[in-house]
Amino acid sequence: MDRDALLRAAVLAPSMHNTQPWRFRFVGETVEVYRDRTRELPAEDPSRRMLFVSLGAAIFNLRVAAAARGSGSEVRHLVDQQRPDLVAVVELGGPPSESMAGLAPYLSQRRTNREPFAAERLPGQVRVELDLCARVEGAVLQWLDTKSRQWWTRIATNEAAAADDDDAARTAERRQWVGGDRASDGVPSSALGSRVAGGNPVVRELAATVADEARPVADFEREPQLAVLATRYDGPIEWLRAGQALEHVLLEATARGVATSLLNQAVEHEELRPQISDPLEPWQRPQAVIRFGYGPPVPPTPRRPIAEVLIPD
Repeated sequence: MDRDALLRAAVLAPSMHNTQPWRFRFVGETVEVYRDRTRELPAEDPSRRMLFVSLGAAIFNLRVAAAARGSGSEVRHLVDQQRPDLVAVVELGGPPSESMAGLAPYLSQRRTNREPFAAERLPGQVRVELDLCARVEGAVLQWLDTKSRQWWTRIATNEAAAADDDDAARTAERRQWVGGDRASDGVPSSALGSRVAGGNPVVRELAATVADEARPVADFEREPQLAVLATRYDGPIEWLRAGQALEHVLLEATARGVATSLLNQAVEHEELRPQISDPLEPWQRPQAVIRFGYGPPVPPTPRRPIAEVLIPD
């Protein structure tokens, strides 16, 4: 198995502020996945929820790359007190998933698109199939079609954004990762997208702490197509599963020409998460809020060299 090819795929996963908080070690026919504590966000992600979601997304990309090279994979999620940074082991072998292998061409095409989307709605069949992608990985997509859930999500997102702006530690941490020219990690100014005309929380405004006078102001869609990715339970293992479900959905959306971005402000505030959950559903643990639509091409964000994420034998 081509180790570099697997790692090149894994590091293309999304992560909060593109910190890329992962490392990998090959042991025989397995890949050990580790958290990188130097790239965590203690102020903005105190519970480490987004850390584990990011690690889960990287695991899914690794599985896709393995399938494209003729190998199946099985994930064992771990809580190992002897090795606290080891979060999962991916065992390679067995027959590959053809559907997973078919996602490989879209690994490098997936983007977080912070530009306005067209008014065109996603076909119902596409929505169903995106939900199936989440369910395969142990999660569901809850489409925010009712006015009440849209309203609560908007309120919670606004409250989270205001809390972020008033938190000096969060603001300082964000400055380390957002804006400017970036060679291997973080979110460069080129990927920040247009500024929203008006106060609607359609996209996450990461540039509040950086100079953005050069960024254009644009009118975004009035009725964004949003869905909550939710799990039945909570905790690090569920967050890893949620990350795999998230990346499965994002890659399938990319394959269908659908643009995506994340609106996770409320998810990152424990006191606001209940506002975006559905109390009548068994899947009551929101792990991500995804915006879907049809948008313009956007540039990629940088990635770390393989040598930096590989733990030598």
